[in-house]
Amino acid sequence: MARSRTSSGASSPLLTLASIVVAIAALHVAKEILLPLALAIFLSFLLTPLADRLERWGLGRILSVISVVGVTFVVLGVLGWVVTSQLLDLNEQLPRWRNEIIKRVEDLRPDSPMLANFSDVIDEVTEKLSQDEAAPKPATPDATGEATRPGENQPNGKEPTATAEGGLWSRVKREFDDSPDAKLNGGGEPVDVRVVGMPPSPLGQVRDWLGPLVAPLTTAGIAIVLVIFILLKREDQRNRLLQLFGASNLHASTEALTDVTERVSKYLRMQFLINAGYGLAVGLGLAAIGVPSAITWGVLSFSLRFLPYIGPWMSAIMPLGVSIATSQGWTEPLMVATLFAVLELLVNNVAEPMLYGRSTGVSGVGVIVAAIFWTWIWGTIGLVLAMPLTVCVVVMARYIPALHFLAVLLGDHSSMLPPEKIYQRLLAGDCDEAEELATPLLTNGSLADAYDQAVIPALILAEDDRHSGRLHDDQVVLVLETARDLVDELGEIDAKQTPAEQTEVIDEASKRRPLRVLCIPLRDQADDISAVMLAQLLRKEGCEVERAAISALTSELVESVEMLQVDLVVLSSVPPLPSRSSRLLCRRLRDRYPQLPIVIGYWGGDRSEAIRRRLADDQSDITTTLAAAVERVRAIAARPQLAEKAG
Repeated sequence: MARSRTSSGASSPLLTLASIVVAIAALHVAKEILLPLALAIFLSFLLTPLADRLERWGLGRILSVISVVGVTFVVLGVLGWVVTSQLLDLNEQLPRWRNEIIKRVEDLRPDSPMLANFSDVIDEVTEKLSQDEAAPKPATPDATGEATRPGENQPNGKEPTATAEGGLWSRVKREFDDSPDAKLNGGGEPVDVRVVGMPPSPLGQVRDWLGPLVAPLTTAGIAIVLVIFILLKREDQRNRLLQLFGASNLHASTEALTDVTERVSKYLRMQFLINAGYGLAVGLGLAAIGVPSAITWGVLSFSLRFLPYIGPWMSAIMPLGVSIATSQGWTEPLMVATLFAVLELLVNNVAEPMLYGRSTGVSGVGVIVAAIFWTWIWGTIGLVLAMPLTVCVVVMARYIPALHFLAVLLGDHSSMLPPEKIYQRLLAGDCDEAEELATPLLTNGSLADAYDQAVIPALILAEDDRHSGRLHDDQVVLVLETARDLVDELGEIDAKQTPAEQTEVIDEASKRRPLRVLCIPLRDQADDISAVMLAQLLRKEGCEVERAAISALTSELVESVEMLQVDLVVLSSVPPLPSRSSRLLCRRLRDRYPQLPIVIGYWGGDRSEAIRRRLADDQSDITTTLAAAVERVRAIAARPQLAEKAG
């Protein structure tokens, strides 16, 4: 039985990993099928509200769907035609801007001394090589042993005699021979040979024009058909998905599907509105500045902004380059750059936080990882669909236990609670980050809230690991020392933030004899750290607090009550349950001082009758939070006998 459990437990992660690998391979191999399907699904998310609105107005399901889809793709086609025509016009105007482009490049060329020296060295080397080529060649000896130079006459003033192979006849033959071999063999200039292809046929021209467009047009056509059928049968598709997830868990399936639909629909609608407003602002701004083809850049800015991270940069670079090439100075390019910078600041810091509202559920790192992954799988379209696809994956991973790790890695909600984060920092000995984690609780609440909700639970985790043997001695020392430093730092921060009104109340209470409290840690260093926390809180109330040593014997603790003339004793303990000596201390204190108020703090524990029978008697008070202990001390201090004693 144990062997079968072990094998099943080991095979589960391997099975999950194998399933993920198979899914990724299927996404890559079935790209041609899944890509139109994904486009159709997300376009359906975007168009469903419009189809529902038209259907409520009485157009009917079929007519409303056809109207929405038809108008949408007609608008997209018109925008594409406008952009294409303006790009062609821009392409025709580029040669007229060539001189201006060259001038801009010359203006941007750096005029540094290093480059000037390098240019001088290149010029000197080039000039030296030219002089060497122009120098006369060395003389060669002739048959008589005398040196002659090329071009010089032979002795006796005679020209060299032509041989049969290279004489006058050969020269005449070469002059009148038109064959390429003769020209080359005779040292003439090489003949320029060109290979001229046959002009393409009309059918070939059509194939060359439409070939690159077949794949995207096919994908778009399939997506349009799928969008129509999904919108026509949207309730049926929803019921099929619920049935696929299982009717036995209908509540969780409905919740997951609703979560996905709401998040993706809202994200796509808001992104469409933001990008449309962004493109409109870009088009109007560039037209006001005077950049050519402003409508094109506005439409491209709207389209490219669907690409995370790189889209805004691409939409800004192209009109900025055109502005640099066509303007007379640098004022217009600076205005274009300022326009895009201002729009990005407004969109990122005002429009998106206001319109997106609730988060998509994906962390910042998760968005980057998803963009890389989906671009690798499906290319540019995958980058456009990266965010909605990742939202679907993260939401489904929250409801599927085998995929929960994806929700942890990609989701924006940390799986670690604040006490777990603080305990992890205590294990690392990082008091500064532990303080940063606990400070928000102190700022938004009180010191008692920071201790009860963060530090005490972290100490409980440390005590559980220590008693179970998961921590060695060095780790225990490090955790406890860091926790003590953390408590001291939080106490100092709270002292600086104490309101003036509370300080006046403490000063007024200090005019009479303060309530004397003895805090006794019951067992170990964790109990002593919790006693330090309680002492800080009670001193804020104007109490005079003494903290007993951990190493003190039970008899010494009993005697210290009378020696210090304390009015109240608080026993401080952090789970797990204290030892028998703690129960013995409580019983001896009650036997020696029957009227002495005793408060037992079992911080973060279970306030049940089992704990009460083990730790306290009927006359003692037991609390599980420091805030409740402070309130209990206030109530005890208000008793008539203690008030008269204090007066």
